[in-house]
Amino acid sequence: MRILMVAARCYPFMGGTETHIQEVGPRLVARGHTVDVLTTDPSGELPVEEEVRGMRVRRVPAWPRELDLYVAPGIYTAIRRGAWDLVHFQGYSSFVVPIGLLAVIRTRMPFVLTFHSGGHSSRLRNAVRRTQHALLRPLVARAARLIGVSEFEADFFSARMGVPRERFVVIPNGAAMPAPNPGVKVDPHLIVSGGRLERYKGHH
Repeated sequence: MRILMVAARCYPFMGGTETHIQEVGPRLVARGHTVDVLTTDPSGELPVEEEVRGMRVRRVPAWPRELDLYVAPGIYTAIRRGAWDLVHFQGYSSFVVPIGLLAVIRTRMPFVLTFHSGGHSSRLRNAVRRTQHALLRPLVARAARLIGVSEFEADFFSARMGVPRERFVVIPNGAAMPAPNPGVKVDPHLIVSGGRLERYKGHH
């Protein structure tokens, strides 16, 4: 199967969605699938194309350079000119997604979308989320499947976007755990949580 993953950012940047692509993509390649990644480069300093762990990564320019809006018309052009068996949108909160959704709907290729979200630390962005959800709804509703990484996320976006819950499937994020170290004493009361200290992520 030829699979295209579309994301505002990926390698060499770090983050939840970026790690998701780096973990899932190579595993799909190992199973015999062809995986392309379409992403942006606001800096203009990264390679336009390169192979990363068996995946072909293509980057298009995005603006503005200083903000994470990722206005990238090249996403539309790249999708319209390509052909894949499935397009997987990773995340939804930047301009990459509506641009890409318009392109993939016009090509009539099947697509899925994983939200990878639920909040933001900016009060302004949280205030405009409902408008964003309403504008995205007619595009998102045409997905072959919508993916939440948790039951909460699937329930949240089903309610916010007015898309029936049965259109969602829950696929939790996995983890590549290190081998256990027999010399380490386990504290049953210690919990380790990795991530940015954003209130909406639930660390505090």
